[in-house]
Amino acid sequence: MFSLFIIGRSTIVTGSPLSGDGNKCLITFGDSYHNYLPESTMRMGVVFKNNSSDSLKVSQELIVTDSLGVKIWKTVINLGLIPKGSMTVPLLIPVPKITGTFKLTLSKNIKNNGEEVPSFEFNVIQPKKSTRLSKLLVFAPDEEVDLNNFLKTWEVKAPEVSWGQVLLFGKTSWKRFAAGEPEIIQMVDRALKREMSVIFLDFRSGDENKLTNILLPYNVSVRFIKAKEPEQRFVLKSDYKELTYDLTTNIMKFWNGYLGIVVPATDLRFEGKGVNINAYATTGENPYRYPLVELIPKTGKGKLYLSQIITEGRLDESVKPPRNKPGLPAYDPMAVQFLLNLISATVGDNLLK
Repeated sequence: MFSLFIIGRSTIVTGSPLSGDGNKCLITFGDSYHNYLPESTMRMGVVFKNNSSDSLKVSQELIVTDSLGVKIWKTVINLGLIPKGSMTVPLLIPVPKITGTFKLTLSKNIKNNGEEVPSFEFNVIQPKKSTRLSKLLVFAPDEEVDLNNFLKTWEVKAPEVSWGQVLLFGKTSWKRFAAGEPEIIQMVDRALKREMSVIFLDFRSGDENKLTNILLPYNVSVRFIKAKEPEQRFVLKSDYKELTYDLTTNIMKFWNGYLGIVVPATDLRFEGKGVNINAYATTGENPYRYPLVELIPKTGKGKLYLSQIITEGRLDESVKPPRNKPGLPAYDPMAVQFLLNLISATVGDNLLK
C-alpha cells in the first residue's frame, strides 16, 4: 500500500519492508509526476534503507505493469548497504508508447507482515480533439497569451470573437472583469447575446479572505469563501460525455506541478434568481464542493462556465521545471485533455457548424 504525504514542498510515496532479507531492507519510492505523454521519461528516486545492524547486499527487480498486470519494463538494482545505512538510486524510466494506466512496483509480492509492496501509479495520455471540437472555433482576448498559444496549437482559434462559438478567459481577463472594466464586460454581454458559451478558467479570488460579492452576468453575484484546504483531486460528472472524452477515468487527481493541487482553497457562493446552476464536477466531501459550474438563464441567451480547476502553467509542453520542484507549474497532458473536453462540452448542437 502506498500513501501520499505533503511535507513542506515535497511529495513522498512510502512503501513497506521488502526483499528476501525479511524486514531488513525498506524500499520507498520518491516523488514523480503522475501524467505523461507517450514515449517520454519518468524520473524516480528509489530509496533503499538498511534497518539492520549488519551490512546488507540487495538485489531487487523493479517493474512497470499495465492495467492487466502484464510486465512491460524491468530493471534490476544491485547494491550494498552499510549497517543502518541508506542509498537513493535515481531511475530514468521509459514511459510506454501506448496510452493507459500503469504501475511501477517490485517484481515479487513477498509477505511482509500483511503489508503490500510499494507501488506508484501513473497515466500515459495523448491528448486529442473530439469530433465535436473539430467543428468549433474559440476566441480569447489578446492578453491571454498562453491560452491563445494553446488555441493555435490545437487549431481551434477564432480570428475574431464573432467567428467563435466560445469565448475563453483566463486569470488576466477575470481580473479585468472583476474590476468592472467596461470593455471586457461588454465583450461578455455581446457574446452571451449571440448565444455563445463564455468560460472563465482558473476562477478564483486574488484574496481568499475577501468576501466581496462580484456581479456576474444574469444579475447573479458570486462570493469567494475560504475553504478548509486545497484539493488534489476532483470528479467529473460522468453523464457529460464530451467532458470525459478519451479519458480512462472521470477521477482527476495529482496533476503535474503545484504539488498536485488542482482546486484552490476557496468555495463559491451564488446569489440571484432566474438561472439554473449545474455542477460539472465535485471535490472534497461533507460537504462536497463544486469547482466547475454551468450557469444557464431561465430567460435569456448564452451559457456561462466558471472553472476553479487550475490549468494555468499546465497547458504548454515547453514548460519543464527544474528537478525536484513539485511546487512549480508543469505541463500535464491530462489537463490539456480536460480543457479540450470542457470547451467541447460547453457548446450545444445549435451552434455547431
